[in-house]
Amino acid sequence: MKAERAWLVLLLGCLCAGVSAQSLSPSVVGAWGTSATGGGITLDQTIGEVAVRTEESGNIRLTQGFHQSAPIRVRLHVRAFLQGPYSGVTGLMADSLRRHGVLPLAEPYSAMGLPGGGEVTTAMVFATGGADAIVDWVHLELRGSSDATVLVQARNALLQADGDIVDVDGLSPVAFAALPGSYYIILQHRNHLGVMGLDPLALTTAPALLDLTSASTANYGSAAQASQDGMQALWTGDVNGDGIVKYTGAGNDRDVVLFAIGGSVPTATVAGYAVTDVNLDGTTKYTGANNDRDPMLQTIGGAVPTAVRQAQLPELSPP
Repeated sequence: MKAERAWLVLLLGCLCAGVSAQSLSPSVVGAWGTSATGGGITLDQTIGEVAVRTEESGNIRLTQGFHQSAPIRVRLHVRAFLQGPYSGVTGLMADSLRRHGVLPLAEPYSAMGLPGGGEVTTAMVFATGGADAIVDWVHLELRGSSDATVLVQARNALLQADGDIVDVDGLSPVAFAALPGSYYIILQHRNHLGVMGLDPLALTTAPALLDLTSASTANYGSAAQASQDGMQALWTGDVNGDGIVKYTGAGNDRDVVLFAIGGSVPTATVAGYAVTDVNLDGTTKYTGANNDRDPMLQTIGGAVPTAVRQAQLPELSPP
């Protein structure tokens, strides 16, 4: 833009030189469409025009005007299951949080310190039931294709019962303000261990599919997801958000559940939207049927309570 302004100054000086080369002071013409008068000569200029409409079809975008009205966006279609609410009988995740009316309209991840944030949905999105019912919010990251520790873009989105992850409208693939290219894809949930695809995925304005539910989809690391009824699902039980499911010892996840219900009466329960509700049924429960303690033990292997399960994710580089 500086070069354009300088060119206009020079042009105005040249046009007026024949009239009165010494009487005209340099005049900068506004960059976006103004008029300047000097030596009896008026120079009108415009650069570009306001974009008034954008049409898209597949990976083709047509904008009326010289300037894009919005950043270029790549789109991503991720499928994933969470171990806590998943049922091998139905092949779906339970949408208990939605049915109990405790799902928040605003994403929970910025409050947890994850990058990005601010996404909000509407109550109408939560009105849908069945396979497209919203189970919970999830966190997605695009990482650099040459360095998976480098964050490119982060978005929070909605997970449906059938595993589809959609944007805040409850329908569309998730859009990122990033240039077309290849990226590592990371998926995280507030009380499950995160996962990353093994290879970078090529993204364009047409939605690219990453099916993390499929046993044929390779993940970064070792045993990054649970194998359940022939499907893959994110390991459950990371209630303190440290990337490790731990049943005993310092910093374990089991004690956090006990503390959440009061700490002294193990049969007590607490209803609501909480990280301690690892099976996402809307109730934090320490003992009895459908409690939130036993899934942690299953995640670490079930036989050795001192074992741990760690998220298989490359550590994010400091900004």
